[in-house]
Amino acid sequence: MSIFFEPSRTDSYKLFDRIAFRYDIFNRVSSLGLDVFWRRKLALHLKDKNNLKVLDVASGTGEVLLSLFKNKCDVSHAVGIDASAEMLAIARGKLSAYKVDLLQADAVNLPFADNEFDAATCAFGVRNFTDFTAAIKQMLRILKPGGRLLILEFSLPRNRIIKRLYLFYLRYIIPLLGKIIVGDIAAYRYLSNTIQTFPSGDDFCRQVRNAGFKEVSAVSLTFGVVTLYSATKYLE
Repeated sequence: MSIFFEPSRTDSYKLFDRIAFRYDIFNRVSSLGLDVFWRRKLALHLKDKNNLKVLDVASGTGEVLLSLFKNKCDVSHAVGIDASAEMLAIARGKLSAYKVDLLQADAVNLPFADNEFDAATCAFGVRNFTDFTAAIKQMLRILKPGGRLLILEFSLPRNRIIKRLYLFYLRYIIPLLGKIIVGDIAAYRYLSNTIQTFPSGDDFCRQVRNAGFKEVSAVSLTFGVVTLYSATKYLE
């Protein structure tokens, strides 16, 4: 019997509260350490900017913000939001040496003024939003004109052979690793299925464009298992 299904994102923060204590370890093991490389790719997109005010949405344990600092991006003020209190608790410990504000908040109702940030980032979080379009519009709203949106998200490879291997990994290996490393097979079965059901590539870009962003592009990473999306808020 197939374990594939369209998962509900309602109250997904409770799932992340459960797995927060082993979240980073699982990511390193399941990605073979490539998650560090993927976040570095995102950070390098902001290396040419100065005095940045950055909002990281669905910050989790703070890995994106940590990557920005470690890769010497010129960040004057960083803010991270997440719905999971347990994930934020870990992020606070990891980012204690940096100027960062971490807040518990919902991506579809960002508690910030219009045109406040130079960049908005999100890594492996958008597929868990209860309303993807609403969240993207919120990120558009809080960005200054000319501001950048950068999103890392899992995707399905186009190569048929690689896609089959990847789907096997998602459907069977990821839940198994979740059981072994975290002791929570249900959480990682959910996360596996969100990858399989969430739009990627051209469909993802179309939705970001429809939300109001311009210059939307997608760069495939690691045979297409991850995509880095970028977009710009045009001058009004």
